[in-house]
Amino acid sequence: MKQRDFLCAAGDRAVVWVTPAKVTHQFGSKWPVGRARIRTLRRVLPQAAVNLARPAIKRAEPFTIPHTFFETKPPVRDTHRYRLLEDLVANRTDLRASLWFQEFSGDLASRGAASYKRRRLHSEAEILEFLGSYMLGLIESLRKTGFDVAKSGFEATAVIDAEGNLMKTGSGNHRFCIATLLDLPRFPLVIVGAHEAWVRRNIEGPLTVEKVVAQLPRVEARHHRPEG
Repeated sequence: MKQRDFLCAAGDRAVVWVTPAKVTHQFGSKWPVGRARIRTLRRVLPQAAVNLARPAIKRAEPFTIPHTFFETKPPVRDTHRYRLLEDLVANRTDLRASLWFQEFSGDLASRGAASYKRRRLHSEAEILEFLGSYMLGLIESLRKTGFDVAKSGFEATAVIDAEGNLMKTGSGNHRFCIATLLDLPRFPLVIVGAHEAWVRRNIEGPLTVEKVVAQLPRVEARHHRPEG
């Protein structure tokens, strides 16, 4: 079963609502098998040819992930992204003292602009506006109202490891890190794959969308904070 087939057929049933702090490790790409194939192609083909092949490789991404892709994954709280956000909150009254401002300023000095995803920041004023109004604004919004599906949809993704634990991957990483930092009780994650050992242990017979969906409530329940 391919990842995209599972997601198309499962729809919102692929979403689990978890306590973010219970998802402790960062997995990386939500296309681990495809990403490895692309790295291999880069060794033998020009970049233009690799770019042409990329969409087909992503479409072929399997739902079942070989065990070798699960080795040596960092805790979410040890990732550079989380540390930048944690430090930003600690320096919210003096943004120039934050690590994020310092990194952006370095990029501005050496490259003429700093970047956040597709957003380009061409001055210190734009950096401060981004950190203060956008990023701290996002943090405050999540603090006050929690995760609002209407604002960003089901964007953040996760995979299931061999023991049935979730590992964060793919999109929505900043919001997920903020939710972890704020210790929010609920956050949605879209399941995009699972460790081959988990599939063997929990799915009898041929792998199907319905069989995986039937297992997700158990996976979700492992990642709820106990009440009381």
